[in-house]
Amino acid sequence: MKKLRRALFISVAIFLLAAGPAFSQMPNFDLSDLDDAINSFSGAMAQSLPFNATMGLNWSDAYIGQLLSIPPHFGVGISMGATFMNIGVINDMLSMFEFDIPLDIPIGFPLPGYTVEGRVGGIILPFDVGIKFGAISPDTIPLLDSMGIGLNYLLFGMDVRYSVLPSFLPVKLSVGLGFNYLSGGISANLGGGQSFSFDDPVNSSAHTIAISDPSLELFWETTVFELKAQASMSLFIITPYAGFGLSYSMSNAGYRLNSQVTIDGDPVNESFAALLSEFFGINNLTDQGFESRVNADGAINFRFFGGFSVNMFVLKLDMTLMYNFTDSSLGGTLGLRLQL
Repeated sequence: MKKLRRALFISVAIFLLAAGPAFSQMPNFDLSDLDDAINSFSGAMAQSLPFNATMGLNWSDAYIGQLLSIPPHFGVGISMGATFMNIGVINDMLSMFEFDIPLDIPIGFPLPGYTVEGRVGGIILPFDVGIKFGAISPDTIPLLDSMGIGLNYLLFGMDVRYSVLPSFLPVKLSVGLGFNYLSGGISANLGGGQSFSFDDPVNSSAHTIAISDPSLELFWETTVFELKAQASMSLFIITPYAGFGLSYSMSNAGYRLNSQVTIDGDPVNESFAALLSEFFGINNLTDQGFESRVNADGAINFRFFGGFSVNMFVLKLDMTLMYNFTDSSLGGTLGLRLQL
């Protein structure tokens, strides 16, 4: 499992390891530029998260059969993959720290993920139920942990699918409901002492926020409800399939800067906290840091998913491609399962 987790998050690890030296030399810059760049990143994350949360449980069989049959129909497996988001908004944010991702990825920056999953056939009625779970804690990857870089990841989901065609037909067609919850975050120690400048739009005066030994945390969360339909047909050792999903999501993403904070050399006061909240979107400003969050509630996404499985008796290898019609982003997963 440790090797699997390392493989799943290697793209994030490369990004953070490369970024580490640049973070330690964080320059001074205008606070509004920082907030604009990171909020653009947070907004893009909030749009990409629902698509990412739908990874897993994309089994080739549109319906696996009844649990109380001979043999009983159920299965367990793992899947891993990634969806891709706009790399431009990531580089815009990282450029604030005089760094960009040294990778040219035409389809975007990969947001990886993995799940351990299972599915059981229904009883009497032609339905099946699936459940998936994936988690990464900050101490999962010791190398990142030793560098002061933290990584959090939690994905949970389930679905219920109902077969709408007679069982004797070679083609299977199901419709279903799904639920997905995804949360995560990346944190890194920036080091040193830096400052942000900003202009008071009320009194037309310039001020400086000074921070010492800061750490930056990016965080995200989404809850997704999905309607989906899937068709499949078993062709000896190959089972091709295709499906569509329509989802409604509630998402948010943002950043938190943890540090000792002063404004013009003085402790943070309520008037400055209110000013930064109203004009710069900076919330919860205290002498210990500040944060900003972007919400994207009520988003509608429409996705295609399809591929095939290679069937070796009870062992099945799933290969899936996904396409998000909402923002034209791509994704893909590879899964391995034991299924009766």
